[in-house]
Amino acid sequence: MAGTLSLAALLTLGVAEPGCADDPRDLFSRTVAPDAGTADPRSKPPKVDPTLGGPCTEDSQCNDALACTFDSCDRELRRCRTIPDDSLCADSSFCNGRETCVLRVGCTASAVVTCQDDDSCTLDRCVESTKACEHAPRDVDGDGDPDDHCVRKRDCDDLDPNVGSQRAEICGNLRDDNCNGLVDEAGCVQPANDVCATALAISASGTYALSTRATKKDYGATCSVATPSSAKDVVVAMRVPGGVGDPARDVEVWVTADVATNEVAVALQRTCGDAASELGCGHVDRSPSARTIARAVQPGTVLYAVVTTQTEGFATVNVDFRASSPKSSNEGCAAPEAVALDAPTVVRLVDAERDLETDCEKAKTGELAYSFMLAEPRDVRIFASTLVGAGVPVVTLRDADCTREVRCTESPSRPLFARGLDAGRHVFSVAATQPIDASVLVTAYPPTAAPANQSCTTAPAIEPNTTLAVDLSGHEAALKSGCFAGGLAAAYALTLARASDVLLIGRFPANESGSLALHGPSCAPGGVLGDGCAVGVSPQRVSGRSVPAGDYRVVVADELGQTAQLSVLARDAVPPTTVGASDTCAAAFVLPAAGGFFTGDTSNAAADYSAGCDAPGQPLSGAKDQILRLDLAASRRVVMDMTGSAFTTVLDVRKGAVCGSAIEVPGACFVGKGSGKSFLDLTLGAGTYWLQIDGYAGEFGPWSLDVRVLPP
Repeated sequence: MAGTLSLAALLTLGVAEPGCADDPRDLFSRTVAPDAGTADPRSKPPKVDPTLGGPCTEDSQCNDALACTFDSCDRELRRCRTIPDDSLCADSSFCNGRETCVLRVGCTASAVVTCQDDDSCTLDRCVESTKACEHAPRDVDGDGDPDDHCVRKRDCDDLDPNVGSQRAEICGNLRDDNCNGLVDEAGCVQPANDVCATALAISASGTYALSTRATKKDYGATCSVATPSSAKDVVVAMRVPGGVGDPARDVEVWVTADVATNEVAVALQRTCGDAASELGCGHVDRSPSARTIARAVQPGTVLYAVVTTQTEGFATVNVDFRASSPKSSNEGCAAPEAVALDAPTVVRLVDAERDLETDCEKAKTGELAYSFMLAEPRDVRIFASTLVGAGVPVVTLRDADCTREVRCTESPSRPLFARGLDAGRHVFSVAATQPIDASVLVTAYPPTAAPANQSCTTAPAIEPNTTLAVDLSGHEAALKSGCFAGGLAAAYALTLARASDVLLIGRFPANESGSLALHGPSCAPGGVLGDGCAVGVSPQRVSGRSVPAGDYRVVVADELGQTAQLSVLARDAVPPTTVGASDTCAAAFVLPAAGGFFTGDTSNAAADYSAGCDAPGQPLSGAKDQILRLDLAASRRVVMDMTGSAFTTVLDVRKGAVCGSAIEVPGACFVGKGSGKSFLDLTLGAGTYWLQIDGYAGEFGPWSLDVRVLPP
């Protein structure tokens, strides 16, 4: 949100429109010109324009050899003009600060982003993954509850993780566990199954409900939740029954723990509380499900399951006593298990090791390897679905000797598709996002031809300033560009005849992820712009200033192989235009009808106006803002991109001849969090529009705005 006054309110207070003679500030801003020929001895010498250089008659005489400047010959002054462009210095890192272009020096580093908010009750840090500052409440004991000195009625003892507003009141311990000012009040509870002596005793397979309310973290294990110091645990004592059909036969014990909105780990121990006696430990980072196994256990043995949750809550523990079996031998590539085509295979992921590399980042468990045979070249689809557990299978097809990944998929609803596999033996592996049992089915089909846009070598050409629909339903995850592994991708050849400002826009179906990148002709991993690629929900975009002339590949991918929309916008590179004060409607900067690239800084602006999409509860003074004006003589597509801005931006567009009474255009207010910053792609009719550059929840600083005015 911006300031506390709306545009209409400012108008009623007497803020006039541009050119109005009754602007009260004119009384302070106007100066009286001295009489001709009269020199004021106190007058300051004229300011030197640092962008002007030596004499010239043509642009070629004005190259300063710095990559971050625009050099040209000012025909009127017949002198070289050099305009620095900070955006040409920007790297892909946020936390190392905003790079700047210094005249006659080049790109220079700025101070790192400290994120310091001068609040002793927050822990401030710069987070590169989100490209934003994080101001976490101070929480010394790590129990998820901020100190009572900072947030009233929360954690009344920030040195003890067992005390806080999120804790249950424990009966009979004579202290205020839940920080409500009362001790042992009605509704207090006693911990259940908290220690070995009070463990839940069972002797049969089944599902058991346990609670970690009022418990403590008593026991260690080789795996645990993210913050063990503030965790809770309970214990299950399991007397192992005799084997099915043979009371003397060894048994294997499977234990699975699930929580609703929590993180969980489970360890199996021969001696309760002794981590050295551990037989198995299951945990996946931040996962609400954990699974472990003990093999070849003699009947009558008592094992202990220590179930740990990050916060107080309920856990469902499933215990399954099964006939003993050896550990799967199809670890890694040495001995993959052979599977038949069109015959489902059950994959149980409990204690598999992580032996094989994969680009599919969602794989958190170990993997098991399998192989199948083809009598002739075929298209192959490998279907994988979850039978037990809440995780998603991750399937990877490997090359003939299993050392290199060929395809991978981590989609819950899309099979791995590989076109035109040769006759012979093929190997694939199965992992998962959480420990699960999965059903895997390999099917083969007659071979089909790959579409031209599935390869960077055969990529069809795309013209600048083109928007097209890209059907990815028949594509493979074949483009190994290092961007969005497992996504079904298409490539297009983009040729730039001159240095250009490029903006790529990708749109994907609702609730689905996609990616976008600009690569060299080979589509080698690592894009040539920004962070290499943009990945996430629609819309995604990649922006580049003054991209050198040459041959490029635009790669667009979609998670499920649906139809994506791709826009490739390119114009001859233009120098930045600096927007001055532009603090109110009366001083609004007028944008050229053709658009351009503009920079400004709200640090010294006032908080004048509100924005419809800003955060509730922001500071009363609002965010500092600046106003731009755009006049359209006819209907146009106007694309506005704030990539490169140094703070969380808000871009708001209103329409109306008079700024103070202009109406917010529907769908034309965008909060730019993280690396994306604000972005609008609008079809606007003829008229006058007011663009408000604002900060989310009070933020301010340097900003960039790329405006492209195109046919509708």
